[in-house]
Parts: sequence; C-alpha cells; structure tokens
Amino acid sequence: MATTERERTSRPPRAEVRERLLQAASTLFSQRGVHATTLDDVAKAAGFSKGAVYSNFESKSDLVITLLTQETEGALGALEHMMLPGTPLSDLPAAVRDAFAPYAQVTADDFTLMSEFRAQALADEAVMAAFVDRRRAVLDTLRGLVDVVLQGQARQVTGLSSDTLARLLIDVALGSAFDAPATGEVGPGEVMAEVLTALTRTA
Repeated sequence: MATTERERTSRPPRAEVRERLLQAASTLFSQRGVHATTLDDVAKAAGFSKGAVYSNFESKSDLVITLLTQETEGALGALEHMMLPGTPLSDLPAAVRDAFAPYAQVTADDFTLMSEFRAQALADEAVMAAFVDRRRAVLDTLRGLVDVVLQGQARQVTGLSSDTLARLLIDVALGSAFDAPATGEVGPGEVMAEVLTALTRTA
C-alpha cells in the first residue's frame, strides 16, 4: 500500500528519531549494560520498531561507537569552556572546585556508561579503536588546558609534567565516580582541588 501524505507528515524527523534512539540506548546501557541490551530493547524504549535502529545505525557496534563519541564530545566541550586560563596560582584550587562542581552527578552517570563502553571494547575491536581514540582526545584536551593554565610551567609549579598531571586529574575524576558509593557524594572537583593545593603549596 502506498504511503499516504498523512503518514509521511506524522513521522518524526530523522534527526529526532536518531536522538531518541541514542537517549534510549544511553539509559538502557547504563541500567542493564550493553551486552544485556538488545536493539529491540532500544527501539521499544524509544517508541520505534527495530527497523528504525537499522535505518540509523549499521549495527549494535555502530550504535555504541556513536554514543561513545557523543558522550566524549560533551566532556570535551565542558573542558574547553572552563574559565580557568588566567587564574592566579593561589586561586587555582578553588577555581577548579567551582568549575567541576556542576558536573559531580554527571561524572558519576558518565562513568557508569563509560564503564560499559570499556567492557564492550574488550569484546569488539571496532569499539576498542573508538574507545582508545576518544579517551586520548580527552587526555590531550586536558593536557592542553593544564599547559595553558600553568603557562607551560607544570613541572616547575607542581613537580609533574603536564601529561602526568592531566592523567592524574583524570584518574581522580574516575576514582571519585567509582568509589562514590563508598565515599559518599564527593565530586571530583573537591578532590582535584585538594590535590592541586598539595602540589602547588611550595610554589
């Protein structure tokens, strides 16, 4: 039967379909895990048929990689818009605490999803390649921010290279999210501020 004009106009735009599928996948992957979630589950949660998934993504791996990329771009955007460059060294710990404060719960949620991506990467080479690429992008962006904020003097100021300091701050953020059930509602910004206070004390 030919598709009527009414049916065509009642369909949501392709961009909306894709976004709803990604939102559904994000929620299900976080709640159930990637392995336990089927494409049928994602389609139903988004309010579509399974065909809608295959119209937007080549496979489950493609869906995972797309969501991984989207989540990473959000994190990169947040880092790039932090108003830290130009902050006096004495004010840096407090500035870092304030900059990361809005992302405390977001970090915990993202960690759950990123943990699922990491687990899927172990079983899927394509996902692993995307995972490595995106995590390196986060490290490179944070390293660049460290270089700008500390004016290329990271080792002189903290005793650590900008690369090591960036990796340490990422580890603090991930560790805070991982241990949140045991330590309470401690945002990564709080711990980062304490680390920076200790590292810059002599400077």
